[in-house]
This record gives sequence, structure tokens and C-alpha cells, in this order.
Amino acid sequence: MLSYFQEEVSSVVFSSPELHSLRYNVTVLSRDGSVQSEFLAEGHLDSELFVRYDRETRRARPQGQWAEAVLGAKTWDTETGDLTENGKDLRRTLTHIEGQKGGLHSLQDIQNCEIYEDGSTGGSRHFYYDGERFLSLNLATQEWTVAQSSRAQTLAMNFWKEDTMKTNTHYHAMQADCLKKLRRYLESGVAVRRTAPPMVNVTHGEASEGNITVTCRASGFYPGNITLTWRQDGVSLSHDAQQWGDVLPDWNGTYQTWVATRIRQGEEQRFACYMEHSGNHSTHPVPSGKPSVLQSEWLNLLYVLAVAVAVVTAFIIICVHRCKKKKTSAAEGPELVSLRTLDQHPVGTGDHRDATQLGSQPLMSAPGSTGSTEGA
Repeated sequence: MLSYFQEEVSSVVFSSPELHSLRYNVTVLSRDGSVQSEFLAEGHLDSELFVRYDRETRRARPQGQWAEAVLGAKTWDTETGDLTENGKDLRRTLTHIEGQKGGLHSLQDIQNCEIYEDGSTGGSRHFYYDGERFLSLNLATQEWTVAQSSRAQTLAMNFWKEDTMKTNTHYHAMQADCLKKLRRYLESGVAVRRTAPPMVNVTHGEASEGNITVTCRASGFYPGNITLTWRQDGVSLSHDAQQWGDVLPDWNGTYQTWVATRIRQGEEQRFACYMEHSGNHSTHPVPSGKPSVLQSEWLNLLYVLAVAVAVVTAFIIICVHRCKKKKTSAAEGPELVSLRTLDQHPVGTGDHRDATQLGSQPLMSAPGSTGSTEGA
């Protein structure tokens, strides 16, 4: 089946039924129509990096002591073979879909498989050209989805023309292999790792026409499954009465999100933010009285500083990268782009169960607010 992308809207910050996931990110590059022999590849287990392809040794290398300690040498042999084969396959695809184009181009394949709490499974396959998604496959429904732009449809047609031998059955078999590895890793105990409780902060803004905006932010939590909602007199508000933020990864491997709503001034004591995470739950009331200007100023300052640090870090990385390029001779060929750079575009899919999640994200883009209460 074939469908077209609809506008993606993040509407709910409820607990995801996903229990464990395995995701692979493979990227190949071309320069002036010539596809490079090297490729970039990473693997994430439950959103944590555990394997990366080393293009110098042409081997899959464990990332993190927890992965190296639990998974044996046979694992890295298997990962090396699988990533190498995926890289070769993706290079062939890039050759056919783009033709002879000048400049630097990339083709990215993100495969994801999941096992849910009820024992059911799911998964998806997403393809990106120059950082923009043009084609997806839902492995549960066997439905292909093409972006609505004419460029995406042309790329998709070229993809299928080159990919005539690879039917849904082929991708279903690859999904089965992914799930088989995920189960094996879970049996090894590699996915049993830390949990971090969220820090919850409730703020409210100045009154406007008798109404105020109250915002509940949760940050620093792991894993990323969380319930965050506003309640009035102990009863959750309707979906339409709340504004939701995405569950986003933070720089330290934890997650953050927010939810906001409008309430009548003077009724603050009837409302509270309810949070549930990893079996723990808590209720956080709206602060009464005038907004705490001092606390709000510190909170806003922290947000500004975090964004400033991210911008400065990105600037330094770009400068270092350009300096390295200038020192590289033409014979050595173009530098490969980091997966973290290439992943900046695919991250914003609006689905926190979707692929990837690499690189830093700005702190929460919640509605402006001034008063606050905090709790862990």
C-alpha cells in the first residue's frame, strides 16, 4: 500500500507502550555523482548508542563499557557483517536514485524494530536524501509512505525502479533479523540499565483577560516513556484543553517534555500536574499568589545559557571541521560527514518512538511563564 505524509502534529505525551527497541542508522555519501566506498553506521539499543562502524578498521566497535562487557566477540562479528552488507546495498541504491549530480549528497537508511509490553512487535524503515525523508515503510502494516513533494516522489520512483527485487517480503525478513538480535541482546541482560526520575517544574504566567497559562515541565528523566497531564479536581483534562510538547532527548542522554493549559485566574488551587514515570507518580500543584519573579528569571536564564552553549559548541565544531578540510589534500578525498550532523534533520519527525534521536536539542519550547514550583 502507498500513502502520503500528512502534517505531523505531536498531540499526546502519554506513556508509550514500547518496552525495548533496536535501531540502526546507515548513511552513504556521493561527491559529484560518484558514490564513496566508505559509509557511516551506528546502532542504538533502547535509545543508547552501543555499536559504531569504524571506517578505518572496517569493523563494528562496541560503544560504552556496558556493551563491551556483556556482548561477546561474536556479536561484533555479526554486526560487522550486517552493517557492511547494509552499506553496500545503500551505495547501490544511491547510485541509481540520484543519477549524475554535482556536489555532496547523502542517502540515509534508518531501521527500527520494537518489542512492546504486551509481547507484540513493530518496526519501520525510513529513507532520507540530503537529510529530508522521502520514503517510509511501516513493517507492521506493510504500507509505504511517500512525502508529498515532487522531488520525493521522483526519488521514490527511482528507488522502486532500482529496488524491484526487494519486495516487502525482503524488508520483513530484515525486520525478523532485527527482532531476533534484539531478543538475544535482551537475554544477555544488556538492556537492563539505569532509570532517572524526572524533575518536575510548574509555572504560571501573568493574567490576561482573566485567564492564565500554566505549564508543567519534566526534565532529566530516563527512559523516555512518561505520562504528563493536567488535572482539575483530580480528573484529567480533555486532550483539546491541553497543549503538548514532544518528548525530546537532552545532551546528557535523558529526556524532557512539557504540557500547558489555560485556566481561570483565582482557580489555581483546583489544578495540578500529574506525572507518572517508571512506576512512580506524583502530583504538582499550581503555585498560588503572584508569580515568583526571581525563580522565573533564573529558569529563563538557564534556558538561554543552554541554547547559547549549544550554539557556541556547534560553531566550534564547524570551525574545527573547516580547518581539517583545508589541511586535507585533494588526493585524500572529501571528509565524511558525522552521523550526528546528518541526523539533525531526521530527528524532527514528531514521533518520539521514531528514528533517531542523535545530537543535542534546545531545551523545551514551552509557552512563556513566570511563576514556578519544583519537585522531583
